[in-house]
Amino acid sequence: MFCLSNDPYLGRLSFVRVIDGTLQEGKALIDVGTGHKVDVRDLYAFEGTTQKRVPNASSGQIVAIGKAEDLALGATIATNQGAEPYPIPEFPKPVYSQAIVPKSQSDVEKMSEALREISTTKATIRVDRDPVTKEMLIHGMGDIHLSVFLERVKNRYNVSLETHRPSIPYKETIRKKAEAKYRHKKQTGGRGQFGEVVLRVEPFNGEGGYRFLDEIKGASIPGQYIPGVEKGVVEAMEEGNLAKFPVTNISVAVFDGSFHPVDSSELAFKLAARHAFRDAYDKAQPVLLEPVMSVQVRTPEEFTGDIISDLNGRRGRILGMEPAGKVTTIRAVVPLAEVQSYALDLKSRTQGRATFQMEPAEYQAVPGNLQERIIAQAKQDEE
Repeated sequence: MFCLSNDPYLGRLSFVRVIDGTLQEGKALIDVGTGHKVDVRDLYAFEGTTQKRVPNASSGQIVAIGKAEDLALGATIATNQGAEPYPIPEFPKPVYSQAIVPKSQSDVEKMSEALREISTTKATIRVDRDPVTKEMLIHGMGDIHLSVFLERVKNRYNVSLETHRPSIPYKETIRKKAEAKYRHKKQTGGRGQFGEVVLRVEPFNGEGGYRFLDEIKGASIPGQYIPGVEKGVVEAMEEGNLAKFPVTNISVAVFDGSFHPVDSSELAFKLAARHAFRDAYDKAQPVLLEPVMSVQVRTPEEFTGDIISDLNGRRGRILGMEPAGKVTTIRAVVPLAEVQSYALDLKSRTQGRATFQMEPAEYQAVPGNLQERIIAQAKQDEE
């Protein structure tokens, strides 16, 4: 199954090509990948924009199965589950993104369902929410591609969406080891709050980008309060001190502290740990990190020099070139901030003759002059 469509009159249509044998209306088949039963209820053959109901389809024909709700793109259906799955061609990955915002409250309520229903029928459209910026993003092959998609959402589901350039999902980290102590003490007439925490932070490149260590020896902090310490650290990491971006690549150890037999609580230690982390973080040379993309450009050879020069100007690093006849493939890593509109720029620079693919590669430190600008902009936006 190579294409999905939602017809306003016929409902969901799954387009298939018959590879072997005969596909008959009213016959039950098996989705080879999932093992689910597929009832072939309605079968349609298309001629241009018109369709007609057909009783069967033979090898080589392309037809649409109606009301097969559970079929996904790329599925192979057969008379038995032991059949060999048919390999589907690899589609190009989306390379152009826009943040989407509903125009009204009524659009908010209908947006998620509309985007989910249409995006699942398109292999080159992806919709997700950025975990750092919290923006809803739509990814496609270019501005025209996304414009057509959003127009279809508006016409079919009556959902109006506005778009803008996505925010860059920066993160923060530290460059050296540091320690800090904080005592949270509050007396309000009744039972008070008391918790003292001593933390050590240091750079960490392990899995998950975060590690918490309990290095308490003796009973300076009872074990039942350690989860509160970690909760305070995790909450503080949600917004770094530089520009309120999430903190990553950090190891945090609690190695000392003190408690009160009556006034101590998990909440008191959580608050103490949050302040101690922020103090230690400021001493550990915090730095901004930016996402870097792995970019592969396939271009006619006459544009090779121009493209390499352009990528260098975007703070890119060329990894290699692979000439093949009159076409050259250029591999590079480039900061996401420099290639958000690259799909449009490359099209203009090469008269639409070059193509490219990109995917996330890593995070790297932002150059000092740019870091100051990003921090200033973040503070301005907050105000």
